[in-house]
Order: sequence, then C-alpha cells, then structure tokens
Amino acid sequence: MTAHPRARARKGEGERLRDEILDATQSLLVEMGSVDAVSIRAVADRVGVTPPSIYLHFADKHELFFECCRRGFEALEGRMRAAARGRGTAVHRLRRMGRAYVEFGLENGEQYRVLFGGGPPPSVELPDGEELPGSRAFAMLVETVAEGIASGVLRRDLDPVALAVAFWAAVHGTVMILLADLGDAVRLPNPASVVGAVLAVVEGGSTAS
Repeated sequence: MTAHPRARARKGEGERLRDEILDATQSLLVEMGSVDAVSIRAVADRVGVTPPSIYLHFADKHELFFECCRRGFEALEGRMRAAARGRGTAVHRLRRMGRAYVEFGLENGEQYRVLFGGGPPPSVELPDGEELPGSRAFAMLVETVAEGIASGVLRRDLDPVALAVAFWAAVHGTVMILLADLGDAVRLPNPASVVGAVLAVVEGGSTAS
C-alpha cells in the first residue's frame, strides 16, 4: 500500500526521517523476505517521500541495508549484554547469552539472515578505525570466554577466540536450523529443547573437568 505524500521535513527533522526510512526498510524486508525484493521506490512509498529523498540520507541501496544491519547488530549486542549481566560463572553467563542470541534470531528471522549475508558491500566505506557492526558483540563473547578460562571453569588448553567462535557457530547454526522450513523431513522438538541440548553439548566439550 502506498503511503500519502508527506510534507517537506522541517529543519532538524532530517534524523527522524532517516530513522523512518530505516524502520520502513526493516518492515519491508520482513514482508518481502529478501533484500532483492525491496526496492528504493518501495521504501520511499512506505515512508511517503520520493526516491531522491532516500538518497539524501543513503548513497545507495547497499548503504541503506548495511545501516539496517548495523541497527540489527546493535540490538543483538544489547540483548547479549543484558544476558551477560547478573551472577554466576562465565559458563552461566555464556548460557544466558546463547539463549538470548537464539531468541533474537528467531524473533527477527529475515533480518537475521540479512545480518549474516557477508561484510559491507564494495560501495560502503567505513570510516578509518570504525569496527564492523557486530564486532563489539563478538568481543564481548571472547572476553567472557577468556574470563572463564582464567577462572578455571573453561578448559585452559583451548584458545579463547577459537572457543568463542565455537560457541557462536553452535548458536548461529541453531538459529538457521530452527528458521529453516524443513516440512515433514525432520520433526524438530520445541526450540527451547533444541537450544538446551546444543548448549549442553558445547559446555560439555569446553568446561574444565
């Protein structure tokens, strides 16, 4: 459905319009199911502006979707950071972080697929020193793993970065399998049971004896 044209933005409303463009893009992504299916014109129609107005805020479609990904990673980082707070060993916190990660992925299926579609497109240039979206979330995971190794609850013979990748691979794979439409080929139990089993397997191979 095409939105009614909106009035020209007043001074100081540019940032709000930018946020509305990102909101509309994320909504269309969920509805259409892929980046390729969402056009700049569709985004403009949803917001109620003309396509040139989009280009005042984003150089091209690649940059627009990259900024959507940045938003998504910031939301994911926030969920993981909240899960990491509280009492318990590093293993307890990793377990909470893993569940928060999977819950985020399942709640934001189409956006999640876009998040992990690769690095920034060639047309998107990051300022010098700026990290890729998601780097802080991974750094937090590595820090938690390193703390667990230092405290003796995780195996000392494992590299903390490699072990963090193993945790990430486990929960990422869980999200992708649970998001997949397997039909009657594989009857999966409820997601909570799957997540619990995956985390148990990872913990079993990484915790100190």
